[in-house]
This record gives sequence, structure tokens and C-alpha cells, in this order.
Amino acid sequence: MLYPAFPVLHQTFVLWEALALQERGLPLSFYSIKPAAPESKQQPEARPLLERVRYLPSPLAPEVWKANLQVLRSLPGRYGWVVRRVLAEWRQDREMDLLRQRGSRAQVYPSAGWRGRLEEVVNTSPSVYLFRSLALLPLAAFLGEVLRHERVALVHAHWATFSTTVALYLKWLFGIRFSFTAHAYDIYLMPILLPVKLREAELVVTCARVNAEFLRGLRGGQQARLLVNYHGVDLKRFAPRPKPQTVGTRARIVSCGSLRIYKGHHVLIAALAKMRHEADCVIIGDGPQRRALERLAEELGVRDRVEFTGALSQERAALRYAEADVFVLASTIVERAGRQDVIPNVLVEAMAMQLPVVSSALPGIRELIEDGVHGRLVPPGDPAQLATAIDELLDHPVTRTRLAAAGRRRVIENFDRERNVTDLAQQLKRISGSSGHQRHHDHESETEFVLGG
Repeated sequence: MLYPAFPVLHQTFVLWEALALQERGLPLSFYSIKPAAPESKQQPEARPLLERVRYLPSPLAPEVWKANLQVLRSLPGRYGWVVRRVLAEWRQDREMDLLRQRGSRAQVYPSAGWRGRLEEVVNTSPSVYLFRSLALLPLAAFLGEVLRHERVALVHAHWATFSTTVALYLKWLFGIRFSFTAHAYDIYLMPILLPVKLREAELVVTCARVNAEFLRGLRGGQQARLLVNYHGVDLKRFAPRPKPQTVGTRARIVSCGSLRIYKGHHVLIAALAKMRHEADCVIIGDGPQRRALERLAEELGVRDRVEFTGALSQERAALRYAEADVFVLASTIVERAGRQDVIPNVLVEAMAMQLPVVSSALPGIRELIEDGVHGRLVPPGDPAQLATAIDELLDHPVTRTRLAAAGRRRVIENFDRERNVTDLAQQLKRISGSSGHQRHHDHESETEFVLGG
């Protein structure tokens, strides 16, 4: 298993998957391109894995250059072939205009600051992406030498960008087969080099049908083996709980997600100022937009009703969910920076706890929620309509109860983590034991699996 960074506090779905795959008998090794955060900033369940993860050295480390010299001696000409192949794919993807701008800006938009602007430039520049991709080649050569000695059968990379680029290089340099999981912004943000990854991978896993449809439409997408496998949630941890008696009489809204613009917390704060009900709001998470969000709440006169908890463990987050009358996630699409939600796990968690939810009518979220059936959906970036939807739910407790019950049924039917990860484990076991010839034959007859609903 190869990750850009692992484990990461807010990427709980990746952590649970790794733990569950181990429980189902997959002999896993864990590699991470970047170091993990300190143990104090991890989910408690991550601690047993921390000692097992091997973190790749700097590209300038002596052991990396030693491995690269060995590759140059044993595989003369292969290095240059890989570079030429990357350049050719990069040019072809640019010519096909894969960098389509998507989505629209929110009406209320806190300043991204210099870090946000830098991220925007880095994430949307094909030239920067090419440079960063080529800079990973020495690390791939180092990792390949390690994996050859360990006789690794398959590399599975998480996120379709740089970790999968390393996996692609491993195949081109050493013939090590790979698969990968594509999540969200990693396919929409920079789809350059994604078509060749689709063609070369044994299996492409993604967490939503909307993602699969996008990948299918790319050059090479029709040749890919696509598996739709919803992340799912722990139905025991995220089960209905009684509302704590310590919560006051005022209505309470809870939201959860990293404090980044695409999560839409600024839209929720603006909606709070427009609502008829004077509700309290709890925002779980941390990130670069915290100060901007606090300023926005101050400017709109609702700062005394907004609590920023910072990042919480899943168990502590579930306790705060239980305080909610309504769970809200006002996700939007950041047009130029490219960030967006697909099926946010926090929405699935809240629905599993039988909470009424309000969110944005983005394609992935519509895959989870049918408006008026499992929750309420409003146009992204519209505080007025969001405020109206929340007010209406607070006005009608019977509607809240009906939507909450239907939402939990939806999660039980399609987002049971234990069932979905068992399906994923079976597929990974199958491809790690199959030959390239078998894979090609299967690919001819079956091009898409849809699991978990």
C-alpha cells in the first residue's frame, strides 16, 4: 500500500480500510512518500500502524542515489524511455484539454490568503505538475529496488496523483503491477497523466459512480477496470444516540470537515445570519481557513453562536453529532483551485446516526441523498436557500424524523463499511494473484464492477 502521507487524521476512511484489509488476511506492507503527523495528531486506532509504515527518504538522500545508480547499470536506457513516455503523455493530455474548469464560486468567499493562492497556482499549473511528477522518478527507482527484494506482487496506491505516479514508474521500470484508488479532487483537479494510469493499472477503485463516469470518459477510461466501492462507515460507532440533556434549548446545527473553502463553512456561517431561528452552530475540524471563518462570523454578528472545536477523534466527533438537531455540510466547488467533495464521509456518518441532513446538490452528494427523501439539498454557494432549508426542517420535527430514518436506511443498505471492505479485499486478493495475461482476458469481458450499492 503506497500513500502520499499515511496515516492522516482526517483521512479516516483510508486508515479504516488499511486496518480492515489486514483483518481479512491480506499480507500488507505500508509505504508513505511523506512523513506522518505526530502520534498526538492521529486517530487512536492509527497507533499500531505507525511503527509498520516505511517512510521514503528525501530524493537527495545517499541511499536514493545509490539505488538509482544500480537501476542505471542494470536497466540501461529504461530511465530515458520513462522520461520520454511521461513527456509524450503529458503533451497529449494537454492537447486534449483535460484541464477543464469546473463548478462555480460561492457567493460568500473568505480570503484564501497567500497560502491559498500559492496552492491554486501549484494545483492548476500543468508545467508544475510535470516537474513534480518527474521529480518522483528517483524515489520510484529506490522503492522499486526495495520491493524487488521483498518480492511484492502488487502495489496499491491511494490518490490518483503522485503516489499513483510512483506506482506507474514502478511498473515501467521494474514490471511491478499496480492498482490505485481515486478519491475526489485528485481526479478532477489535475487529470493530466491520468489516462495512462487508467490504461496501465490492474484495477482502479473509486468511491462514487460519478467518479467512475468521469474516468470512463477520459482517454483510456474505456480500457480501465473500474470498481465502485463506497467507503462506508462503522455502523456501531455511528449509531443513533439520545441527545444529551446538557444541550440547551436553542436549536443546534453541527457541521464537520477540514476548514477549507470547498467545504463551504463560510456559506453555512452566512446562512446562520439569515435564518429565522436563532440556532447555535458547532463546526468540527481545523484548517487554513479558521481565522477567515472566525472573522466572517464576527462581521455577520453570529460569532457568539459559532463554536470551532478544532480536529476531533471520530468518537469525540460522534458525541458532538449527537447534540445536533440538523447536520449541515454546505460543500461548494472552488473553480480555480480545483477542490471539491464527492461523497463526504461526514454526511454518511451523520445519516448513520439518524440525523436529518442538509447539504449541497453536487453530483456526488446527489448520489448519496435524494432531495426530500434522505435529506435536503440546496444549490451550492447559496446562503439564502441554505438558511431556508434549515429553517423549514427546524419548523417541522415530523419531517426531520422521516428524513433521518430514511437516511439511516440508505446508509445501512449501501454504506456498511464491513461489507464494502470485504468486497474490496476479495478484488485485491484476486488481482494480486493473477497474471498479466489473465488480467487482459478478464478486461475484455468485464470492464466495471459496482459494489456497495
